[in-house]
Amino acid sequence: MYTVSGSCLSAPGFTRANPPIRKFASIMAKASPTLDDFGNEKSNSFNISILGDLHLPNAPGELDHFHQAREQLLAAAAPDCDEARVVQLGDLGSYEKGWPGSNKCFDLAKQYLDSFGNPVGLILGNHDLEGDEFETDADNLDAWKAKFAQNHYWSSKIGKVTFVGLSTVRFRSNVHSVHEVHIDDEQIQFLEDTLKEAQGEPVVMFSHAPILGSGLKAVQAVHVKNRCAWLNHSSNADYFISLVRRYPNIKLWFSGHFHLSQSYPDSISIVGGSAFVLTGVIGDRFSRDGHRHSRVLRGNLDGFELLTMDHDTGETRLDLKGSWDAMDVPEYLTPEEELLCDPSAGWLCSKVDCSIPSPGESSDTGTQWFNSGPTSMLSLQDGILVEYDAICMAPIGAVFLEVPDNCFIRLVDESGAPVDTVNTDGSASVRVEMVDSDANQVLEYVERNSEGKFYQIFQPNKWVTLQKKKKKEAAAKAEMATA
Repeated sequence: MYTVSGSCLSAPGFTRANPPIRKFASIMAKASPTLDDFGNEKSNSFNISILGDLHLPNAPGELDHFHQAREQLLAAAAPDCDEARVVQLGDLGSYEKGWPGSNKCFDLAKQYLDSFGNPVGLILGNHDLEGDEFETDADNLDAWKAKFAQNHYWSSKIGKVTFVGLSTVRFRSNVHSVHEVHIDDEQIQFLEDTLKEAQGEPVVMFSHAPILGSGLKAVQAVHVKNRCAWLNHSSNADYFISLVRRYPNIKLWFSGHFHLSQSYPDSISIVGGSAFVLTGVIGDRFSRDGHRHSRVLRGNLDGFELLTMDHDTGETRLDLKGSWDAMDVPEYLTPEEELLCDPSAGWLCSKVDCSIPSPGESSDTGTQWFNSGPTSMLSLQDGILVEYDAICMAPIGAVFLEVPDNCFIRLVDESGAPVDTVNTDGSASVRVEMVDSDANQVLEYVERNSEGKFYQIFQPNKWVTLQKKKKKEAAAKAEMATA
Protein backbone atom coordinates (compact mmCIF):
# COMPACT_ATOMS: atom_id res chain seq x y z
CA MET A 1 0.00 0.00 0.00
CA TYR A 2 1.06 3.58 -0.50
CA THR A 3 0.09 6.99 0.72
CA VAL A 4 -0.03 9.95 -1.66
CA SER A 5 -0.18 13.21 0.21
CA GLY A 6 1.74 16.34 1.05
CA SER A 7 2.48 19.42 -0.99
CA CYS A 8 0.11 20.06 -3.91
CA LEU A 9 -2.09 16.99 -3.31
CA SER A 10 -4.89 15.87 -0.97
CA ALA A 11 -7.53 17.57 -3.09
CA PRO A 12 -11.09 17.67 -1.77
CA GLY A 13 -13.67 15.59 -3.58
CA PHE A 14 -15.53 18.64 -4.84
CA THR A 15 -14.55 22.28 -5.03
CA ARG A 16 -16.29 25.16 -6.78
CA ALA A 17 -14.37 27.58 -8.97
CA ASN A 18 -16.50 30.24 -10.63
CA PRO A 19 -14.41 33.44 -10.65
CA PRO A 20 -15.20 36.53 -12.71
CA ILE A 21 -14.67 36.07 -16.45
CA ARG A 22 -11.89 38.13 -18.03
CA LYS A 23 -11.50 38.73 -21.76
CA PHE A 24 -8.24 38.71 -23.74
CA ALA A 25 -7.63 42.46 -23.57
CA SER A 26 -7.40 42.51 -19.77
CA ILE A 27 -4.84 39.70 -19.41
CA MET A 28 -2.37 39.99 -22.29
CA ALA A 29 -0.04 42.64 -20.85
CA LYS A 30 3.13 40.55 -20.57
CA ALA A 31 5.01 38.13 -22.80
CA SER A 32 3.65 34.59 -22.57
CA PRO A 33 5.78 31.64 -21.49
CA THR A 34 6.36 28.86 -24.04
CA LEU A 35 7.07 25.15 -24.11
CA ASP A 36 10.73 26.01 -23.43
CA ASP A 37 9.59 27.09 -19.95
CA PHE A 38 7.55 23.93 -19.32
CA GLY A 39 10.18 21.82 -17.56
CA ASN A 40 11.91 22.35 -14.22
CA GLU A 41 13.76 19.37 -12.80
CA LYS A 42 14.34 21.21 -9.51
CA SER A 43 10.61 21.46 -8.79
CA ASN A 44 8.88 19.14 -6.38
CA SER A 45 5.25 19.57 -7.48
CA PHE A 46 3.02 20.68 -10.35
CA ASN A 47 -0.56 21.49 -11.35
CA ILE A 48 -1.39 20.89 -15.04
CA SER A 49 -4.64 21.94 -16.71
CA ILE A 50 -5.29 19.50 -19.55
CA LEU A 51 -7.60 20.74 -22.30
CA GLY A 52 -9.23 18.39 -24.79
CA ASP A 53 -10.36 19.32 -28.30
CA LEU A 54 -10.89 23.09 -28.31
CA HIS A 55 -12.64 23.63 -31.65
CA LEU A 56 -12.57 27.38 -31.13
CA PRO A 57 -15.25 29.07 -33.27
CA ASN A 58 -14.44 31.62 -35.95
CA ALA A 59 -16.53 34.16 -34.06
CA PRO A 60 -15.14 36.22 -31.15
CA GLY A 61 -18.62 36.56 -29.68
CA GLU A 62 -18.85 32.81 -29.07
CA LEU A 63 -15.83 32.51 -26.77
CA ASP A 64 -17.53 33.05 -23.40
CA HIS A 65 -17.41 29.36 -22.50
CA PHE A 66 -13.69 29.30 -23.19
CA HIS A 67 -12.96 32.40 -21.11
CA GLN A 68 -15.03 30.91 -18.29
CA ALA A 69 -13.15 27.59 -18.53
CA ARG A 70 -9.78 29.33 -18.31
CA GLU A 71 -10.78 31.23 -15.16
CA GLN A 72 -12.18 28.05 -13.57
CA LEU A 73 -8.99 26.11 -14.25
CA LEU A 74 -6.74 28.88 -12.99
CA ALA A 75 -8.81 29.22 -9.82
CA ALA A 76 -8.73 25.45 -9.26
CA ALA A 77 -4.92 25.29 -9.32
CA ALA A 78 -3.58 24.11 -5.97
CA PRO A 79 -1.82 27.14 -4.43
CA ASP A 80 1.05 25.12 -2.95
CA CYS A 81 2.10 23.51 -6.26
CA ASP A 82 5.49 24.73 -7.46
CA GLU A 83 4.63 24.78 -11.16
CA ALA A 84 1.43 25.63 -13.07
CA ARG A 85 1.22 24.32 -16.64
CA VAL A 86 -1.26 23.83 -19.50
CA VAL A 87 -1.40 20.99 -22.05
CA GLN A 88 -3.74 21.11 -25.03
CA LEU A 89 -4.50 17.85 -26.86
CA GLY A 90 -5.10 19.15 -30.39
CA ASP A 91 -7.99 20.11 -32.71
CA LEU A 92 -7.88 23.87 -32.23
CA GLY A 93 -10.58 25.09 -34.61
CA SER A 94 -14.28 24.41 -35.19
CA TYR A 95 -15.61 22.98 -38.44
CA GLU A 96 -16.44 26.15 -40.40
CA LYS A 97 -15.15 25.83 -43.97
CA GLY A 98 -11.59 27.07 -44.32
CA TRP A 99 -11.17 27.65 -40.56
CA PRO A 100 -9.59 24.57 -38.91
CA GLY A 101 -5.87 24.25 -39.60
CA SER A 102 -5.65 27.80 -40.96
CA ASN A 103 -3.19 30.50 -39.89
CA LYS A 104 -6.07 32.61 -38.57
CA CYS A 105 -7.28 29.69 -36.47
CA PHE A 106 -3.77 29.21 -35.09
CA ASP A 107 -3.65 32.94 -34.25
CA LEU A 108 -6.83 32.75 -32.17
CA ALA A 109 -5.74 29.52 -30.45
CA LYS A 110 -2.39 31.02 -29.52
CA GLN A 111 -4.08 34.10 -28.12
CA TYR A 112 -6.38 31.92 -26.03
CA LEU A 113 -3.68 29.60 -24.70
CA ASP A 114 -1.33 32.51 -23.99
CA SER A 115 -4.07 34.05 -21.86
CA PHE A 116 -3.53 31.33 -19.22
CA GLY A 117 -0.19 32.99 -18.47
CA ASN A 118 1.47 29.62 -17.91
CA PRO A 119 3.83 27.51 -20.03
CA VAL A 120 1.83 25.52 -22.59
CA GLY A 121 2.60 22.25 -24.36
CA LEU A 122 0.57 21.53 -27.51
CA ILE A 123 0.14 18.60 -29.83
CA LEU A 124 -1.72 18.35 -33.14
CA GLY A 125 -5.04 16.64 -33.72
CA ASN A 126 -6.49 15.47 -37.02
CA HIS A 127 -8.26 18.78 -37.75
CA ASP A 128 -5.11 20.85 -37.24
CA LEU A 129 -3.68 19.77 -40.61
CA GLU A 130 -6.68 20.46 -42.84
CA GLY A 131 -5.95 24.11 -43.60
CA ASP A 132 -7.26 25.00 -47.05
CA GLU A 133 -4.42 27.46 -47.65
CA PHE A 134 -1.79 24.70 -47.60
CA GLU A 135 -0.98 22.25 -50.37
CA THR A 136 0.71 19.61 -48.24
CA ASP A 137 0.67 18.24 -44.70
CA ALA A 138 4.29 19.32 -44.30
CA ASP A 139 3.44 22.94 -45.19
CA ASN A 140 0.54 22.94 -42.73
CA LEU A 141 2.72 21.43 -40.00
CA ASP A 142 5.47 23.99 -40.58
CA ALA A 143 2.92 26.81 -40.17
CA TRP A 144 1.71 25.29 -36.89
CA LYS A 145 5.27 24.98 -35.55
CA ALA A 146 6.11 28.55 -36.54
CA LYS A 147 2.96 29.93 -34.91
CA PHE A 148 3.39 28.15 -31.58
CA ALA A 149 7.21 28.26 -31.54
CA GLN A 150 7.53 24.61 -30.59
CA ASN A 151 8.15 21.25 -32.19
CA HIS A 152 5.18 18.97 -32.81
CA TYR A 153 6.64 16.24 -30.57
CA TRP A 154 8.45 16.95 -27.35
CA SER A 155 9.46 15.84 -23.89
CA SER A 156 9.89 17.93 -20.76
CA LYS A 157 10.69 17.07 -17.18
CA ILE A 158 9.24 18.47 -13.96
CA GLY A 159 10.93 16.99 -10.92
CA LYS A 160 11.35 13.31 -11.71
CA VAL A 161 8.35 13.09 -14.08
CA THR A 162 8.90 13.14 -17.86
CA PHE A 163 6.04 14.49 -19.96
CA VAL A 164 5.85 13.47 -23.64
CA GLY A 165 3.69 14.89 -26.42
CA LEU A 166 3.13 13.17 -29.78
CA SER A 167 1.35 14.66 -32.82
CA THR A 168 -0.32 13.47 -35.98
CA VAL A 169 1.58 14.38 -39.15
CA ARG A 170 -0.92 13.25 -41.79
CA PHE A 171 -4.24 14.48 -43.11
CA ARG A 172 -4.08 14.73 -46.91
CA SER A 173 -1.62 11.83 -47.06
CA ASN A 174 -3.52 9.38 -44.86
CA VAL A 175 -4.11 6.01 -46.47
CA HIS A 176 -7.85 5.97 -45.75
CA SER A 177 -9.68 8.41 -43.46
CA VAL A 178 -8.13 11.87 -43.34
CA HIS A 179 -9.00 11.89 -39.64
CA GLU A 180 -6.73 9.01 -38.64
CA VAL A 181 -4.17 10.25 -36.08
CA HIS A 182 -0.80 9.05 -37.36
CA ILE A 183 2.46 9.04 -35.41
CA ASP A 184 5.39 8.64 -37.81
CA ASP A 185 8.61 6.64 -37.42
CA GLU A 186 10.59 9.71 -36.38
CA GLN A 187 8.34 10.24 -33.37
CA ILE A 188 8.29 6.55 -32.51
CA GLN A 189 12.10 6.52 -32.39
CA PHE A 190 12.01 9.68 -30.27
CA LEU A 191 9.56 8.01 -27.89
CA GLU A 192 11.68 4.86 -27.60
CA ASP A 193 14.78 6.98 -26.86
CA THR A 194 12.93 9.11 -24.30
CA LEU A 195 11.63 6.06 -22.45
CA LYS A 196 15.10 4.58 -22.28
CA GLU A 197 16.50 7.86 -20.96
CA ALA A 198 13.82 7.96 -18.26
CA GLN A 199 15.44 4.85 -16.73
CA GLY A 200 12.28 3.68 -15.03
CA GLU A 201 11.23 7.06 -13.65
CA PRO A 202 7.59 8.06 -14.26
CA VAL A 203 6.37 9.12 -17.70
CA VAL A 204 3.11 10.90 -18.60
CA MET A 205 1.97 10.72 -22.26
CA PHE A 206 -0.20 13.04 -24.34
CA SER A 207 -1.67 12.19 -27.77
CA HIS A 208 -4.79 13.35 -29.58
CA ALA A 209 -6.28 9.88 -30.05
CA PRO A 210 -5.96 7.03 -27.54
CA ILE A 211 -4.11 3.81 -28.24
CA LEU A 212 -5.51 0.44 -29.25
CA GLY A 213 -5.83 -1.71 -26.14
CA SER A 214 -6.31 1.23 -23.79
CA GLY A 215 -9.84 0.12 -22.91
CA LEU A 216 -11.24 3.63 -23.36
CA LYS A 217 -14.69 4.27 -24.76
CA ALA A 218 -14.79 4.72 -28.54
CA VAL A 219 -17.60 5.93 -30.77
CA GLN A 220 -18.47 2.88 -32.87
CA ALA A 221 -20.62 4.66 -35.45
CA VAL A 222 -18.01 7.36 -36.12
CA HIS A 223 -14.39 6.70 -35.21
CA VAL A 224 -14.47 2.89 -35.26
CA LYS A 225 -16.49 2.78 -38.49
CA ASN A 226 -14.08 5.19 -40.19
CA ARG A 227 -11.01 3.51 -38.67
CA CYS A 228 -9.72 6.66 -37.04
CA ALA A 229 -10.32 5.76 -33.37
CA TRP A 230 -6.79 4.80 -32.32
CA LEU A 231 -3.26 6.04 -32.91
CA ASN A 232 -2.02 4.61 -36.23
CA HIS A 233 -5.33 2.79 -36.62
CA SER A 234 -4.42 1.52 -40.10
CA SER A 235 -0.80 0.61 -39.45
CA ASN A 236 0.65 -1.37 -36.57
CA ALA A 237 -1.82 0.07 -34.07
CA ASP A 238 -0.93 -2.52 -31.42
CA TYR A 239 2.64 -1.19 -31.19
CA PHE A 240 1.74 1.35 -28.50
CA ILE A 241 0.14 -1.07 -26.02
CA SER A 242 3.15 -3.36 -26.43
CA LEU A 243 5.32 -0.34 -25.57
CA VAL A 244 3.32 0.24 -22.38
CA ARG A 245 3.89 -3.39 -21.41
CA ARG A 246 7.64 -2.93 -21.93
CA TYR A 247 7.68 0.34 -20.01
CA PRO A 248 5.31 0.10 -17.03
CA ASN A 249 6.67 3.44 -15.80
CA ILE A 250 4.23 5.02 -18.30
CA LYS A 251 1.80 5.87 -15.52
CA LEU A 252 -0.70 8.09 -17.36
CA TRP A 253 -1.71 8.49 -21.02
CA PHE A 254 -4.07 11.36 -21.86
CA SER A 255 -6.09 11.68 -25.07
CA GLY A 256 -9.10 13.53 -26.46
CA HIS A 257 -10.65 13.04 -29.93
CA PHE A 258 -14.03 11.55 -28.92
CA HIS A 259 -15.80 14.67 -27.48
CA LEU A 260 -17.30 12.68 -24.60
CA SER A 261 -17.99 13.29 -20.92
CA GLN A 262 -15.40 12.22 -18.35
CA SER A 263 -18.10 10.48 -16.30
CA TYR A 264 -18.48 7.16 -18.12
CA PRO A 265 -17.13 4.00 -16.47
CA ASP A 266 -14.56 3.74 -19.27
CA SER A 267 -13.54 7.41 -19.38
CA ILE A 268 -10.56 6.16 -17.37
CA SER A 269 -9.17 2.69 -17.97
CA ILE A 270 -6.41 1.02 -15.96
CA VAL A 271 -4.28 -1.54 -17.78
CA GLY A 272 -1.61 -3.07 -15.56
CA GLY A 273 -0.29 -0.11 -13.59
CA SER A 274 -0.99 2.45 -16.34
CA ALA A 275 -4.07 4.66 -16.47
CA PHE A 276 -5.51 5.78 -19.81
CA VAL A 277 -7.51 8.98 -19.53
CA LEU A 278 -10.15 10.37 -21.88
CA THR A 279 -10.40 14.18 -21.88
CA GLY A 280 -13.61 16.02 -22.74
CA VAL A 281 -14.35 19.37 -24.43
CA ILE A 282 -15.01 22.93 -23.29
CA GLY A 283 -17.38 24.16 -26.00
CA ASP A 284 -21.03 23.09 -25.84
CA ARG A 285 -21.33 22.85 -29.65
CA PHE A 286 -18.87 19.98 -29.79
CA SER A 287 -19.87 17.82 -26.85
CA ARG A 288 -21.54 14.59 -28.00
CA ASP A 289 -23.45 14.18 -24.75
CA GLY A 290 -23.90 17.73 -23.45
CA HIS A 291 -21.13 17.66 -20.81
CA ARG A 292 -18.20 20.10 -20.79
CA HIS A 293 -15.12 18.78 -19.01
CA SER A 294 -11.35 19.26 -18.71
CA ARG A 295 -8.74 17.47 -16.60
CA VAL A 296 -6.51 18.73 -13.78
CA LEU A 297 -3.38 16.74 -12.91
CA ARG A 298 -1.55 17.46 -9.67
CA GLY A 299 1.66 15.75 -8.74
CA ASN A 300 4.54 15.76 -6.29
CA LEU A 301 7.53 13.54 -5.57
CA ASP A 302 5.29 10.78 -4.18
CA GLY A 303 2.50 10.55 -6.72
CA PHE A 304 -0.44 12.25 -8.39
CA GLU A 305 -4.12 13.11 -8.23
CA LEU A 306 -6.38 13.49 -11.26
CA LEU A 307 -9.49 15.64 -11.17
CA THR A 308 -12.35 16.45 -13.52
CA MET A 309 -13.28 20.09 -13.98
CA ASP A 310 -16.98 20.41 -14.78
CA HIS A 311 -17.28 23.67 -16.69
CA ASP A 312 -21.05 23.84 -16.30
CA THR A 313 -20.87 23.88 -12.49
CA GLY A 314 -17.31 25.04 -11.84
CA GLU A 315 -16.82 22.01 -9.59
CA THR A 316 -13.84 19.65 -9.51
CA ARG A 317 -14.11 15.94 -8.74
CA LEU A 318 -11.33 13.60 -7.68
CA ASP A 319 -11.25 10.67 -10.15
CA LEU A 320 -7.90 8.94 -9.66
CA LYS A 321 -4.83 8.92 -7.48
CA GLY A 322 -1.65 6.88 -7.44
CA SER A 323 2.03 6.73 -6.67
CA TRP A 324 4.76 7.01 -9.29
CA ASP A 325 5.94 3.48 -8.52
CA ALA A 326 5.70 1.45 -11.76
CA MET A 327 4.41 -1.56 -9.85
CA ASP A 328 1.56 0.26 -8.10
CA VAL A 329 -1.93 0.31 -9.61
CA PRO A 330 -3.69 3.71 -9.52
CA GLU A 331 -6.84 3.92 -7.42
CA TYR A 332 -10.04 4.72 -9.35
CA LEU A 333 -12.13 7.16 -7.30
CA THR A 334 -14.96 8.51 -9.48
CA PRO A 335 -18.06 8.16 -7.27
CA GLU A 336 -20.48 5.56 -8.58
CA GLU A 337 -23.37 8.00 -8.34
CA GLU A 338 -21.50 10.32 -10.71
CA LEU A 339 -21.14 7.73 -13.48
CA LEU A 340 -23.26 7.99 -16.60
CA CYS A 341 -24.76 4.76 -17.85
CA ASP A 342 -28.11 5.09 -19.56
CA PRO A 343 -28.94 1.79 -21.33
CA SER A 344 -30.96 3.72 -23.90
CA ALA A 345 -27.78 5.58 -24.91
CA GLY A 346 -26.46 2.59 -26.87
CA TRP A 347 -22.72 2.84 -27.43
CA LEU A 348 -22.46 5.59 -24.81
CA CYS A 349 -23.19 2.93 -22.21
CA SER A 350 -20.99 0.16 -23.56
CA LYS A 351 -18.00 -0.89 -21.50
CA VAL A 352 -15.53 -3.14 -23.29
CA ASP A 353 -13.18 -5.25 -21.19
CA CYS A 354 -11.76 -8.75 -21.21
CA SER A 355 -14.75 -10.28 -19.43
CA ILE A 356 -16.74 -10.74 -22.64
CA PRO A 357 -19.32 -13.51 -23.05
CA SER A 358 -18.40 -16.74 -24.78
CA PRO A 359 -18.73 -16.68 -28.59
CA GLY A 360 -22.29 -17.16 -29.69
CA GLU A 361 -23.69 -15.97 -26.38
CA SER A 362 -25.31 -12.66 -25.64
CA SER A 363 -24.24 -10.27 -22.89
CA ASP A 364 -26.61 -8.45 -20.56
CA THR A 365 -26.78 -5.63 -23.13
CA GLY A 366 -27.73 -8.00 -25.97
CA THR A 367 -24.28 -8.02 -27.56
CA GLN A 368 -23.48 -11.24 -29.46
CA TRP A 369 -19.93 -12.45 -30.18
CA PHE A 370 -18.50 -14.63 -32.97
CA ASN A 371 -15.00 -16.03 -33.36
CA SER A 372 -13.71 -14.95 -36.77
CA GLY A 373 -10.04 -15.91 -36.64
CA PRO A 374 -7.15 -16.46 -34.22
CA THR A 375 -6.79 -12.73 -33.51
CA SER A 376 -10.25 -11.31 -34.20
CA MET A 377 -13.88 -11.51 -33.11
CA LEU A 378 -17.10 -10.02 -34.43
CA SER A 379 -19.60 -8.33 -32.13
CA LEU A 380 -23.22 -7.53 -32.95
CA GLN A 381 -24.12 -4.54 -30.78
CA ASP A 382 -26.81 -1.90 -31.22
CA GLY A 383 -27.48 -3.18 -34.74
CA ILE A 384 -23.85 -2.69 -35.86
CA LEU A 385 -21.52 -5.60 -36.61
CA VAL A 386 -18.13 -4.53 -35.23
CA GLU A 387 -14.79 -6.29 -35.62
CA TYR A 388 -12.52 -6.55 -32.57
CA ASP A 389 -8.86 -7.25 -32.10
CA ALA A 390 -9.10 -10.29 -29.81
CA ILE A 391 -5.68 -9.68 -28.23
CA CYS A 392 -6.13 -6.00 -27.38
CA MET A 393 -9.90 -6.41 -26.89
CA ALA A 394 -10.60 -3.25 -28.87
CA PRO A 395 -12.84 -2.46 -31.85
CA ILE A 396 -10.91 -2.00 -35.10
CA GLY A 397 -13.65 -1.50 -37.70
CA ALA A 398 -17.25 -2.03 -38.74
CA VAL A 399 -18.56 -4.79 -41.02
CA PHE A 400 -22.29 -3.95 -41.30
CA LEU A 401 -23.67 -0.59 -40.16
CA GLU A 402 -27.29 -1.69 -39.87
CA VAL A 403 -28.38 -5.22 -39.00
CA PRO A 404 -32.21 -5.37 -38.77
CA ASP A 405 -33.84 -7.20 -35.87
CA ASN A 406 -35.15 -9.91 -38.19
CA CYS A 407 -31.67 -10.80 -39.42
CA PHE A 408 -28.89 -12.98 -38.04
CA ILE A 409 -25.14 -13.18 -38.68
CA ARG A 410 -23.58 -16.25 -40.28
CA LEU A 411 -19.94 -17.00 -41.12
CA VAL A 412 -19.32 -19.49 -43.94
CA ASP A 413 -16.30 -21.36 -45.33
CA GLU A 414 -15.12 -21.76 -48.94
CA SER A 415 -17.82 -24.34 -49.66
CA GLY A 416 -20.55 -22.05 -48.32
CA ALA A 417 -21.12 -24.18 -45.23
CA PRO A 418 -21.71 -22.41 -41.90
CA VAL A 419 -18.65 -22.18 -39.65
CA ASP A 420 -18.86 -23.09 -35.97
CA THR A 421 -17.89 -19.77 -34.34
CA VAL A 422 -18.32 -21.08 -30.81
CA ASN A 423 -16.19 -24.23 -30.64
CA THR A 424 -13.57 -23.16 -33.21
CA ASP A 425 -11.60 -19.93 -33.62
CA GLY A 426 -13.46 -19.18 -36.85
CA SER A 427 -10.34 -19.36 -39.06
CA ALA A 428 -12.20 -21.38 -41.69
CA SER A 429 -14.59 -18.53 -42.42
CA VAL A 430 -14.05 -16.65 -45.67
CA ARG A 431 -17.28 -14.66 -45.68
CA VAL A 432 -19.68 -13.11 -43.17
CA GLU A 433 -23.33 -12.91 -44.16
CA MET A 434 -26.34 -10.94 -42.98
CA VAL A 435 -29.28 -13.33 -43.35
CA ASP A 436 -33.00 -12.58 -43.30
CA SER A 437 -34.42 -14.97 -40.70
CA ASP A 438 -37.87 -15.22 -42.30
CA ALA A 439 -36.81 -15.85 -45.90
CA ASN A 440 -33.45 -17.46 -45.05
CA GLN A 441 -32.01 -15.12 -47.69
CA VAL A 442 -28.59 -13.47 -47.68
CA LEU A 443 -29.17 -9.71 -47.79
CA GLU A 444 -25.53 -8.65 -47.68
CA TYR A 445 -22.14 -10.29 -47.36
CA VAL A 446 -18.51 -9.28 -46.89
CA GLU A 447 -15.40 -11.30 -47.72
CA ARG A 448 -12.04 -11.01 -46.00
CA ASN A 449 -10.00 -7.96 -47.00
CA SER A 450 -6.30 -7.74 -47.80
CA GLU A 451 -5.53 -7.74 -44.05
CA GLY A 452 -7.42 -10.99 -43.57
CA LYS A 453 -10.16 -9.13 -41.65
CA PHE A 454 -13.81 -8.41 -42.40
CA TYR A 455 -14.08 -4.69 -41.64
CA GLN A 456 -15.03 -2.44 -44.54
CA ILE A 457 -13.58 0.94 -45.53
CA PHE A 458 -16.53 3.29 -45.22
CA GLN A 459 -14.57 6.53 -45.44
CA PRO A 460 -11.88 6.76 -48.13
CA ASN A 461 -9.52 9.74 -48.04
CA LYS A 462 -11.87 12.70 -48.63
CA TRP A 463 -9.06 15.08 -49.56
CA VAL A 464 -7.82 12.74 -52.31
CA THR A 465 -11.40 12.33 -53.56
CA LEU A 466 -11.84 16.11 -53.64
CA GLN A 467 -8.59 16.64 -55.57
CA LYS A 468 -9.64 14.05 -58.15
CA LYS A 469 -12.98 15.81 -58.51
CA LYS A 470 -11.28 19.19 -58.98
CA LYS A 471 -8.93 17.79 -61.63
CA LYS A 472 -11.84 16.21 -63.47
CA GLU A 473 -13.80 19.47 -63.43
CA ALA A 474 -10.74 21.44 -64.58
CA ALA A 475 -10.16 18.99 -67.43
CA ALA A 476 -13.82 19.26 -68.47
CA LYS A 477 -13.60 23.09 -68.51
CA ALA A 478 -10.40 22.97 -70.55
CA GLU A 479 -11.98 20.62 -73.05
CA MET A 480 -15.02 22.89 -73.43
CA ALA A 481 -12.77 25.92 -73.93
CA THR A 482 -10.95 24.26 -76.82
CA ALA A 483 -14.08 22.80 -78.40
